[in-house]
Amino acid sequence: MLLDRIDPNLLSFVAAISIAVARTMYRGALVRLGAGMVALLSSVTTLAFAWSFYLFFSERVAHWPLMGVAWFAVIGLMGGLGSRYTTFFSMKKVGLARTSVLMQTSLLWSSFLAILFLGERPSLAVGAGSVAIMFGSILLVQRSESDRKEVSTFYYLLPLAAAMFQGTSQIFRKFGFFWIHSAPLGMSLSNTVATLSLVAVMCFVTEEGGLRFWERRPLLLILVGGVFNVIAALLFWTAVQHGVIVEVVPINRLSVLLIIFFSWFFFRQQEGVTWRVVAGGLLSVAGSWAIVWGR
Repeated sequence: MLLDRIDPNLLSFVAAISIAVARTMYRGALVRLGAGMVALLSSVTTLAFAWSFYLFFSERVAHWPLMGVAWFAVIGLMGGLGSRYTTFFSMKKVGLARTSVLMQTSLLWSSFLAILFLGERPSLAVGAGSVAIMFGSILLVQRSESDRKEVSTFYYLLPLAAAMFQGTSQIFRKFGFFWIHSAPLGMSLSNTVATLSLVAVMCFVTEEGGLRFWERRPLLLILVGGVFNVIAALLFWTAVQHGVIVEVVPINRLSVLLIIFFSWFFFRQQEGVTWRVVAGGLLSVAGSWAIVWGR
């Protein structure tokens, strides 16, 4: 596949741009729909494009080892029920910019697990970069009194939980690729499990902003977001397959800068982007780059 010949760090960078656009589209849909419905519709869109790409534009995999399928199924559960739904719920309650910055902590989880299970060894700069990310997140939690009244501290735990699911799933991808050497197939399998799990959950969940088919705008936003999300996922999955976790993940975190700008530009009425958000984002990205260049 052509993507296999492109530098993994470059793939991760382009994926960061794509995920920033995708999340901005999803945030627009969350104004009208509930987090669960947006998660489900975006998952269905991603699933359709993922299988289409695998079946028509990538090399087929003749043998599917059960262990590889199992790893990708676990990723689907963590991505569908864990990271995807929690991220959208956090975006609705906390805001797009704050959620994205706090999810920078996924780098800590992925780096720690890569060191523990994959034998990757960080340098002093990696440790310093991790600390910078943590301080960037603290800036968001320390809010003014007016902010405290609007957003409960509990909701700030949601993006941290999503980051944990996301960081852990990135390591599981490496385990899955050991058995099945195909990013498109792995992405398709995991999204199948993610979509089925979301369908099962939504059968028992009632939330505000039910599906309104006569409102085309949120559905269009989810469709466009789904396209960019598939592009981001395909590029990032390939980067993880061929690259080093402690490199490709920090580069992918650069998406937070674009997300902060989009959040301020498009949603300034729904969520305030203060100096703390900007400072937290810049500090987190600086930490990410320290990890890359100091490895």
